[in-house]
Amino acid sequence: MLVALGGCSAFSGGSSGGAETTASDEQVEVADAEAGATGVNQTLRITVDEAAAGDELTEVGATYPRDEFVVDSAQHDAILLGVDTDGDGEIDRQFDESHISGVNNNAYSFDVTVDTDYTLQQGDVVVLRYPAVDNPDEPGTYTVETRLNGAQAANASVTIE
Repeated sequence: MLVALGGCSAFSGGSSGGAETTASDEQVEVADAEAGATGVNQTLRITVDEAAAGDELTEVGATYPRDEFVVDSAQHDAILLGVDTDGDGEIDRQFDESHISGVNNNAYSFDVTVDTDYTLQQGDVVVLRYPAVDNPDEPGTYTVETRLNGAQAANASVTIE
């Protein structure tokens, strides 16, 4: 079950079963926090700061601990992307697969490049759901780096049970 932190109901759903998880301020929400779960939807919530404000939304990515999580490739139409512009937890601007220009991944990270013509404002929350991450086999709390436009990076804690 996806924990809808901040009321982000627009991207709920995903794998069935498993335990719930919470994340830090720069959030990574996992739909299934069970150790060893595969093909898990992972949702990034990145609050835009002064480093990315004023720039067009062009790239969102995450790097997971090497040799712990496994990131598989994802089709453009399986990725959900949106922006909460007013801080109410609801997606105000949603972008579909036609806005995604590339999805690059390796065994432990992904980057989604987009062409949105949307200018980021400080305080916007960019939300991206990536559908193809395998959890570690061992329970624990892991640090995931989130990235926005190559200008902003932060760490989030993810607990696997």
